[in-house]
Amino acid sequence: MQGNNLFNNGLLQPKKPPIEQEQQKMTRYHQLRLVFGLVGVLLYPFAILGSIPLLIGLAVDKRDKAANVFDMDYESFLKRNSIVFLSFSAVLFVINVFAFILWIPRGYLSAYLLFPLNLLHTALRFNWETIVALLIGSSGMGAIFLAFSSFVAKRKVISKEDERKKVTESKEYKNRQKNKFEESQRFTDEQEKEYQEAVESVDIDKYKELSNQLLLGMSEFGLSYIMNFSEFNQHALIPATTGSGKTTLLQLLVQHAVKFNFPVILIDGKGARDTLESMREIAKFYDKEVHAFTDDGDMRYNPVEHGNDISIRDKLVSLAETESVFYSGAAKALLQVTIQLLDEFKGAKVTLSGDTRTTETVERSLPFVQRFLLPRNVLHLFADAILPNNPKLFEIEVEKKIQQPKKKSVKEGSEILPDSDLDKEEKEEDSQIKNSKFRNISQLGIAQKETETIVLNPETLDLDSYYLLLKRNLRYLPTDEETGENIKQKLFERLFIRYEHKDSPFYLYATSEALQTNINMLLDSELGKLFDTKNAKNVLDVQEIVNQRKLVYVSFNGLIYKEYIRTLAQMLVGDVNYFASEMYRKNVKREVLVIFDEPASYLNETFIDMVNKGRGAGVYGIFTPQTMADIAKLGDKLMEQLVGNVNTLFIGKTNEKGEAEYWSETMGTYQDIDVTSVTEQEDGYSDVGKSDWSGDRGTKRNVDRFKISPNKIKELRTGEFIIYRTAENVNLPPQKVYVRNALEWLQKSNSK
Repeated sequence: MQGNNLFNNGLLQPKKPPIEQEQQKMTRYHQLRLVFGLVGVLLYPFAILGSIPLLIGLAVDKRDKAANVFDMDYESFLKRNSIVFLSFSAVLFVINVFAFILWIPRGYLSAYLLFPLNLLHTALRFNWETIVALLIGSSGMGAIFLAFSSFVAKRKVISKEDERKKVTESKEYKNRQKNKFEESQRFTDEQEKEYQEAVESVDIDKYKELSNQLLLGMSEFGLSYIMNFSEFNQHALIPATTGSGKTTLLQLLVQHAVKFNFPVILIDGKGARDTLESMREIAKFYDKEVHAFTDDGDMRYNPVEHGNDISIRDKLVSLAETESVFYSGAAKALLQVTIQLLDEFKGAKVTLSGDTRTTETVERSLPFVQRFLLPRNVLHLFADAILPNNPKLFEIEVEKKIQQPKKKSVKEGSEILPDSDLDKEEKEEDSQIKNSKFRNISQLGIAQKETETIVLNPETLDLDSYYLLLKRNLRYLPTDEETGENIKQKLFERLFIRYEHKDSPFYLYATSEALQTNINMLLDSELGKLFDTKNAKNVLDVQEIVNQRKLVYVSFNGLIYKEYIRTLAQMLVGDVNYFASEMYRKNVKREVLVIFDEPASYLNETFIDMVNKGRGAGVYGIFTPQTMADIAKLGDKLMEQLVGNVNTLFIGKTNEKGEAEYWSETMGTYQDIDVTSVTEQEDGYSDVGKSDWSGDRGTKRNVDRFKISPNKIKELRTGEFIIYRTAENVNLPPQKVYVRNALEWLQKSNSK
């Protein structure tokens, strides 16, 4: 008894399973799978052949997933075609029933001759009916298998994040990341081959197609990453710190532009010569030249050569702005009218004031703007215009004193005349003088008044007198031969007469000292020679750059000329915008790629607005700051404004705290499910084949996850960029891309 009790109640007695396990029933999925299994066995000839479409469908689905693994919202081949497979299954089922009952029943039965009818004596034979039955039947079974597989795939509860982790934790993914620099060059040779074929065969359509396909490198999932170059027309932002591979990315953009004969202007805010040298190496490969406008170069620039008075004013606005809106407005008005003045008197000879008076021909240039911010030079200009019609402009008549011979001295007479007679004589003389018609003529030795002509010196004449003299002679200003309008007189009114109610008619000049000082400091510095285009052989002309599709590098030494880089950048963008607006007005689109490297040294609200104005006429703008903190410290919500005005982001390595979270929020979220499971461990050996302790039960809930998590941005290394594009009409998910090294590829090609 004890043995029995020990055996029945002791350690060797198996425990009873829990009541829940006893009452657990077969799930609907298992029931459905059992039914399909039985049908497959029953219709095994058709099921065997029907597995071929199933295998093909599974292979296509796998390849489709791999090609779109970056898209969290993408539905694979099986999922998106479940209705199609179900419809085919129903249609083919009806066809098979009809064929079996009314058409070729012997064909269906003869399909079993392999087994088990081979064991029986039968009159069935394998013929054309068998082949038709197998084709129709296997097609039906294949459709049923695909419908079942798509149903299972759609019903399966797996979070998108878990599916992504399976890929990112794979050995293939890690090897690709380890060899990213070599892997990123994989597709370069193939694209270059297509380019050479298009050039050699003069295939214009193919050439245009390739010119708009920018091969950036390889995505993290092993796919080539190509974007449309035209997307840069809606501007791009490349925030990346030192060592991120930003220079390599810029080299790639420049290489594509040079390769397809695209004009490029690169404005470097830090003055790094390695950028210039890499541009020259790329240009040399394609037999082109880089024109460098630098503080120690021989290239010259005339920022006021092209554009009307408004566009020139906007280009030079940084030189006119002060902390006071009042004074800034006056400076802008003076700048605008001064440009009108240069246009009206262009080609005229004028003698200018200075240490040495010189006669020069008026032209549109920054040095002449400087000279005509001095009111005396402006008055000289109007005086020279009046002189041909009034040669005696500076001649005036004044009274001249002439000493007459003395007839008789009062003192002499006083010696011989008594006092009474002397008084009488003096009274008579006074009476004669008072009653005389010519009071200025004295017969007693008083000077006689006459007139003489005096020629005034415009250099020494005080400004107020000079102004009044010209104002009285405005009628002598010549009129326009075509319109008959006196434009010069209007300019005189805009500059002086309008402000007579102020303290002085020279009000504009008196309140624009900041403008004059800034221009003087610029032109009097070592940089001043760069803006003197007289007799210059190498001139920076935006219109010529775009028309002749040149490459231009613009930079000053950032350590010395930091304050002038902003002014220069605004001048160039103003030139680009004016040219683009002219092309837009003529309904002609001329693209130009403008790269703003390290823009924190010259960026402001006006600058961003100027760049945006050129978007509709073909300006492709790319901003490349090191960190967004450099932009944020400029104030006025410039960071938000800059991000809001670009439609393509290349996010590189960042060390800034909080910047990764900012970019994750900017790129947005996707909808996912959060799956939880019950953890359980069974007794005995029933859990031997399990990889974890997850049970069959759990919960799920909808959640929003970042498309690119902040941690993924923080993990970026050299040559890795998160690319987020919104310029196209389709919703493209952000991806991590390994950017290829275009310069390295060119160097290897040269060495071959």
